[in-house]
Amino acid sequence: MLQRVFFAGSTEEAGHHAAPLIEQMDITLAGPDEILADARAGDLVLFFSEHFDRFRHACRKLREKNVATLYLVDGILEWNNAWENRPEEPACPYTMRPVLSHKVACIGASQARILTSWGNADKVEVVGIPRFESLQQINKSPADNDCFRLLVMTAKCPAFTESHRAKVIQSLRDLKRWIEENRTLAGKRVEVCWRLTGNLDQAVEVPNELNDLSGAELSAVLQRVDAVISTPSTAALEAQVLDIPTAILDYTNTPKYVRSAWTISAASHIEQVLKELVRPGESKRVLQRYLLQDALYQDGSATDRLSELIRAMLDRASDCLERGEDLQFPPRMLAHPASILASSIGFEHRDLFANRPEFSQSNLTEIQAELAHSRREIDHLNRQIQQLQNELGQAHEIFEQIQKHPIAGPVVKLRQKLLDMFSNMKKPNRSEVRKPPVEKNSQHTHQPNAQP
Repeated sequence: MLQRVFFAGSTEEAGHHAAPLIEQMDITLAGPDEILADARAGDLVLFFSEHFDRFRHACRKLREKNVATLYLVDGILEWNNAWENRPEEPACPYTMRPVLSHKVACIGASQARILTSWGNADKVEVVGIPRFESLQQINKSPADNDCFRLLVMTAKCPAFTESHRAKVIQSLRDLKRWIEENRTLAGKRVEVCWRLTGNLDQAVEVPNELNDLSGAELSAVLQRVDAVISTPSTAALEAQVLDIPTAILDYTNTPKYVRSAWTISAASHIEQVLKELVRPGESKRVLQRYLLQDALYQDGSATDRLSELIRAMLDRASDCLERGEDLQFPPRMLAHPASILASSIGFEHRDLFANRPEFSQSNLTEIQAELAHSRREIDHLNRQIQQLQNELGQAHEIFEQIQKHPIAGPVVKLRQKLLDMFSNMKKPNRSEVRKPPVEKNSQHTHQPNAQP
């Protein structure tokens, strides 16, 4: 049977994720709705995200159609992203607990262990990050004896709550202040390149050299810097792949899924860390390489491993369909040391999300019934929203026709002017509003409405 491979997402959001794989196999890059309409049983769809509803909905529907699904994780796990989201967060707060896809391609051993502890033991496969392979072709510029070139950068999404954003801004301001007060380090002039996302450059008041988030620009910048300070980000791993001393800037005091040899978690740490970055000791450089080995799988080509996993999943899907079975995939479809996935720590959703009554339910039939009813209600609400949007569009068209009418148009405009005029007449004149007198030497606040 002819089996096709799709990558869910637009060119802008998913193109750089899919690019290395497209060189090895025929892949169709398209939006989730388009793929949902086109994919058939036995095909395979890759997702770079399971956070947002459009991907989660497509993944669930594709599995119902016996289409193989693979979540290609292209970044680190970060505590604030996983656990500290806003109540109105548009992304699902339970992402990867569990993974929706049949399989999840992890970036490294430590991530695989965490996802295993999150209830995905049979789904995890260690692959690496295919787009990082181009980093091996980068030639670092020789060090400048007179200049210390420092890159300060933030994650693509720099903060997930207002409190988190405030701490990021404060950390960057502290760093900026220290650098402005210390123009040299170990006899070298300090030269800083700021690559800040989320308009943080305006909040911190620094020049921003960020123009592109596809990865090409960052690769060019990394060629000419001596050290990196970054908020928790996949980009920090890119710097470490090039053996650049890298410090993590994080004032949040939250657990770290990806550890680092250098950390700035308070203003008092800045001086010590910068002095170490300009002349890094070998012990911490070795530690950085060790931690990177645990965070990022680099034994061989990540693109080859991903291609191998896709082909194995396609073969397995074909076998299942020939036997008339729903798609099922065995654990450990890729060869790697089993010890890197060892984990004896598990969790219960009812304990992690104790404030959500949905997770306290244990009767499977009741849960299924409520889920079916919820989906029915969602479909009903979506239809209502669509109907209201259509009616609103028709109302706009009628109003535009009235505005353009030679008789009704001027009448409507005159009515609006009269309403505005009367509204302004009712507003009190500020110059006539006087503050009540306050007696001098009085210990009590004067109450305007109190009786004399």
